[in-house]
Amino acid sequence: MSIFESFAELQSGQPLMVYELNEVPWRVIDWYVRRNTDSAIGQILGSAATFTTVTYDEGELHPWTTWPTFHRGVTNSKHNIRFINQSMKDAEGYPPVWETLKFAGKRVGLFGSLQSYPPPKTGGYEFYVPDTFAAGPETWPDKYEAFQRFNLHQTQQDGAQSKPFQFDSSRAGDLLGMFQSGLRISTCLTLANHLIRERTNPLYRTRRSVMQAVVAFDMFQDALKHSRPDFSTFFTNHVAGMMHRFWKYSFPEDFAYEIKTNEDKFHAESIGFAMAIADAQIGALKRYVKSRNGRLLVVASMGQEAIDRGAYLGEWRIINAPMLLKAIGWNSPIRNLLAMQPDFNFALNSESDAEHFLISTARLVDAEGQSIWKRAQRIGATVNLGLSPSALALKTGEVYLRTDGPEKLRIAIADLGIECLRRDPGTGYHQPRGALFLYGNGIHSNNARTEVDLTSVRPALLQMMGLH
Repeated sequence: MSIFESFAELQSGQPLMVYELNEVPWRVIDWYVRRNTDSAIGQILGSAATFTTVTYDEGELHPWTTWPTFHRGVTNSKHNIRFINQSMKDAEGYPPVWETLKFAGKRVGLFGSLQSYPPPKTGGYEFYVPDTFAAGPETWPDKYEAFQRFNLHQTQQDGAQSKPFQFDSSRAGDLLGMFQSGLRISTCLTLANHLIRERTNPLYRTRRSVMQAVVAFDMFQDALKHSRPDFSTFFTNHVAGMMHRFWKYSFPEDFAYEIKTNEDKFHAESIGFAMAIADAQIGALKRYVKSRNGRLLVVASMGQEAIDRGAYLGEWRIINAPMLLKAIGWNSPIRNLLAMQPDFNFALNSESDAEHFLISTARLVDAEGQSIWKRAQRIGATVNLGLSPSALALKTGEVYLRTDGPEKLRIAIADLGIECLRRDPGTGYHQPRGALFLYGNGIHSNNARTEVDLTSVRPALLQMMGLH
């Protein structure tokens, strides 16, 4: 029996919209709804079937693993998706839900879902815009490539820290293309207002990443306007980013912390600021599915909770990959791919090259011989490195390169293309339980929030779409 079967009349042929609200748990949703009694989410919950997703992925939880678990219906022990832009060879036997539906003859649209690059060269989708860490800007149709180029450029430029904004004139053509593919004047005014506020109050820079979701949703609405999908997805990470950085300020009781300063008060509203954008988008999708007699599924593949990281000494970020490669003596072809701080991903020409690259990077240690990498893993010809230096390395700003002899070569991090940055240390982190609620035609209200295995959602989606 489908996990949704007792809560829905499962007639096939009704359109289904999946809003992927990354990492948002029930605690944050309830907190937001209490503070906003007229919210769209609150209205939807009054007639929705509610669940709590639980992921059983092995190892440290990350969205680039848990979303494939949701989409493919098996945990990472089977699909083996471990990092962004990795080789997908091991996952080929477990196709994502959008691919299964497309090959079953359903009209499918995808926007931003993680691990969705590349789009199929032959098209066949209503629309297909890969995730914000894609290895290239290709989309279907190609009218959204202007947005994706701009999107990927901002992901690369902003990285872990938003610096004072400067418009890159080389992006002017993309901006024009975005106007031709859905960017609204009202969104431009919202962005302009935000950037003006950054000038007068630098704290607003900490919320700049949230604006990505506003622009992306314009493109998504344009895609919906020019198509009629049976099944569609929209992914957004903007609330997750604010939770990671500012959990302590919205939930000070978790840290016995007292909100005192104006800066504290500003950060205390950042999660709510992000949730308000999600709420407006969910409200728009509520109207959309109602107009089509369809259904809306809002889901998180996992959640977040408070984390105490102890004393914060800063963190390292690679800002010049060629310098790092030169320092370790790497001369073979390699491609630096997008990833999320503190991770860095690389593609090489062969599995043998990738294995040798891992060996080369492992030579970088601190003064006591401890690796500067928290993670160093290879899948196929792709490599993931998680940069996490020890407290000693952070204090000294030095790295040692092991040589073939007994001595080690001391190198300043600046000569490795690495900078030390200081930002909000992060007080929210991943935990296995996320929120899920299903709203729309034929859905019976239930507020039980029953726990369901994340892998059980995919077959339920297929059943709702008429596939058994």
